Amino acid sequence: MKVLYLLDGSAFLYRSFFALPPLSTSDGFPTNGIYGFMKAVFALLKKEKPVYFAIAFDLPAPTKRESLYKEYKAGRPPMPDTLKVQIPVIKELVDLMGIKRYEVEGYEADDIIATLSQKALEKGFSVKVYSPDKDILQLVSDRLVVINPISGEVFDRKKVKEKFGVEPERLVDYLALTGDKVDNIEGVKGVGPKTCLKILEKYHCVENILKNWEDFSYLFPEANRESLQLALELLKLHPVEGLDFVEKDLRLNSPNVEALRKRFEELQMKSLLKELDSIAGTTAQKSLF
Repeated sequence: MKVLYLLDGSAFLYRSFFALPPLSTSDGFPTNGIYGFMKAVFALLKKEKPVYFAIAFDLPAPTKRESLYKEYKAGRPPMPDTLKVQIPVIKELVDLMGIKRYEVEGYEADDIIATLSQKALEKGFSVKVYSPDKDILQLVSDRLVVINPISGEVFDRKKVKEKFGVEPERLVDYLALTGDKVDNIEGVKGVGPKTCLKILEKYHCVENILKNWEDFSYLFPEANRESLQLALELLKLHPVEGLDFVEKDLRLNSPNVEALRKRFEELQMKSLLKELDSIAGTTAQKSLF
């Protein structure tokens, strides 16, 4: 069976930046985000030897979710300037690696991954998604797993149920009720994980709660119908209009080794140079690319 590998580039580069101590070149250009990101990409290439591989990124333009709720993700601190300047370099290196890169104005990387995943599954692929965000776990199915690229934890259907108490397809209902602080989604006041599971046992999903609002609001008088409905809409992953699935575009191409070597030298990343040379100088290159 063909396997499509998808990496949430924006979520991972952000966490790479904060997971590593400050690093920079001798002239002061920050490199910790670049280094952490590329180390993970090399590790994935060497371990999995993917044939089909793509990386999705967010764009700075406002998203559809922000048009629905201006406070979406408002709790997050602004992106540090030392990270902003590394993003174009990371994207340049991804292109030089021969990896397909996706970014669509108005959509988040999660939405791109969800769209590509659904189309890949329809064409008989299995899918491995690399993302540290829990929102993406709603995609997990019999042929799709999510791997946390930081911890290495693999989420299949059983693992999602063990962690949250619900199946992947009901994770958006769980998060809408309990809230998601990372994205500034409040949830229903007084509803924690244990209470949420009891609610879902009774109502099964948020849509049923909205249909039986009088009954639910009697039990939870501080609940707000519009807020819960909005939370559900914000948490759902939305199909990206016009994003086609072209199998040949997703194939991993040969890297531009000389250009990569030059950039790693400029960035003073000796360990990445060694990794690049180990890939380019062995028969493993043929299986990787």
